[in-house]
Amino acid sequence: MKKILLASILTATFITGCSKPEPLHDSMESMGDNFKALRDAQSIDDKKQFLMKFKEQVEIAKQQKVRAEDQETFDEGMKKLSTQLALVIAQVEAGQVENLQAQLKKLGELRKEYHELLEVK
Repeated sequence: MKKILLASILTATFITGCSKPEPLHDSMESMGDNFKALRDAQSIDDKKQFLMKFKEQVEIAKQQKVRAEDQETFDEGMKKLSTQLALVIAQVEAGQVENLQAQLKKLGELRKEYHELLEVK
């Protein structure tokens, strides 16, 4: 009986420990969701809303630490992402959405490039 209780407690502890939130993973997942919604949004107001949510998640991600050997590459990618994102935001704020898909494609290419460099699946 004691062995079963001990095993149950250890299992519960393990599951609880593994399920704690990871700010970097959560922000990256949210960035992906908002990016997809941004691509599909029809109105400028919707585009602005998803851009701001995307930007919030970028700011959270930028503050996170990764493995020491990857930190420089991660920071470089986040800097490039922030620069490109600022251009997209300025474009949408100015109401210039005719070239937006090309700008979003550049964001997607940055994601792909740095996910490959950092071996993110």
